Amino acid sequence: MDLAELLDGYGTAMRVRAGDIVFREGDPSGAAYGVVAGRIRIEVTTPTGGRLVLGVKEPGDLLGELGALDGSARSATAVAVDDVQLVQASVDEFLRALEEEPGLAVDLLRRVSQDLRSAVDRTTVRASADTTQRLAILLCDLSQRYGEVNGSGVHIDLALTQEDVAGWIGATREATARSLRTLRDGGCVTTGRRRIGVTDLTALQRAAVG
Repeated sequence: MDLAELLDGYGTAMRVRAGDIVFREGDPSGAAYGVVAGRIRIEVTTPTGGRLVLGVKEPGDLLGELGALDGSARSATAVAVDDVQLVQASVDEFLRALEEEPGLAVDLLRRVSQDLRSAVDRTTVRASADTTQRLAILLCDLSQRYGEVNGSGVHIDLALTQEDVAGWIGATREATARSLRTLRDGGCVTTGRRRIGVTDLTALQRAAVG
């Protein structure tokens, strides 16, 4: 179900340029958003001042819905990966949508459950796998979600800096750079400015297992 489409009748359209902040961690929660086009990166600040990427919201997804439900401050920062088109619904508009659209509330619960399971899985991986394994697991996942076949390899259609990747796997930029070099030397991936390609998915999957 396209949650953003359901929300469209209750909110107003807005556009955000790539790199801009939709909302920051700690901001008051005054609205919920539906992603109509583009992608939004969700990230949090770690106790040491680092950045941890929780995921990417895509067209059809909601963001900011938890704060709109319970009135708490934003628990994460939302950054536009691309130029993004959103539907912005105030708290009152969002709650009215939940009351009037039976499928919206049910699908929202389903997605919150999926997000919770994913968070548990990520925590388990971060606790039990080394940096190279975590990186390989991430790249396998991204190649499935955003991969575009390019010759004999797969291009991940998501602009990623080393800092972005480090934040996603919960590692330092230096450790991430070393692991990228290991995977590159092993023939698993190629790297360039804000891009990563998978050249040998089977080898990358082996690296994910460790």
